[in-house]
Amino acid sequence: MGNAYTRLLSFSHSTDAGAAEGLQEPPTPQFDVSAALEEVPPDVYLKRDTAMTPGILITSKQFLTLQRHIPTRFQSRCWRLLFCSGLHGFSRFALQNSCAEELKSARGKERPAILIISAGSDGSILLGAYISCIPQASNKRYVGTEESFLFCVPASSALASSGGALRIFKPPENAANHYFMRCDNGTIAVGGGGKGPAIFLHEDLTSVCCSTFCPTFDLKESLLLLSENPNGGCYATAGADCPHKVSLEGGEPQTSVRAIQLWTIGDDYYLAS
Repeated sequence: MGNAYTRLLSFSHSTDAGAAEGLQEPPTPQFDVSAALEEVPPDVYLKRDTAMTPGILITSKQFLTLQRHIPTRFQSRCWRLLFCSGLHGFSRFALQNSCAEELKSARGKERPAILIISAGSDGSILLGAYISCIPQASNKRYVGTEESFLFCVPASSALASSGGALRIFKPPENAANHYFMRCDNGTIAVGGGGKGPAIFLHEDLTSVCCSTFCPTFDLKESLLLLSENPNGGCYATAGADCPHKVSLEGGEPQTSVRAIQLWTIGDDYYLAS
């Protein structure tokens, strides 16, 4: 009797469990970042007759991380590609022209910028900045607000190949300065003071320098020399262990640029699939 009762309980439990499983909602589909990117229109100068969906230098997971840190009023809005070295080449004039055209068409609407750089000899260093305004050739003084921030994936081939977690660096509450972004003779500087900008993109757009001390974002080490700590933090690598052909000539770390993209955020909202 006891055995039969036990078997009955087991059967009833498994039936209820099966019913419960049948009522479970299907797993949520993974987010595809392409759903959040506006199409690039045809361009007669680039000999492109049709619109195209652009690629982006960050993964869908990294994109969602940035969504949590950008101002709320810009979250869930579509991103628009302004400049891409894969389409425009490493031309600062093309970058400046695209920025000027976007500001003209915005007609006074607020337009932030997201700069993404793939750097290092193998392109496995990811650097970037959210800037509260679009770069202009006339920005010879520092512009921007405290909403600006930096992001990067610490130099590690293993992390880069799997789309490593972004590290976010925001200005401290009592920042030593407000040197958020400056354009001068084709260069773009993000951060300043101390030993120089946290990100300094040279005018030829083919090399980038990251200083070892930038008080704007409370950085006390170069973004190019950060490595991933197994416990989840970052640490600075020794000079002899510079990754991915990062050079220390001249005192501040510098490396080559493999690709650059500059994005802005439009007015339309995207629908997550």
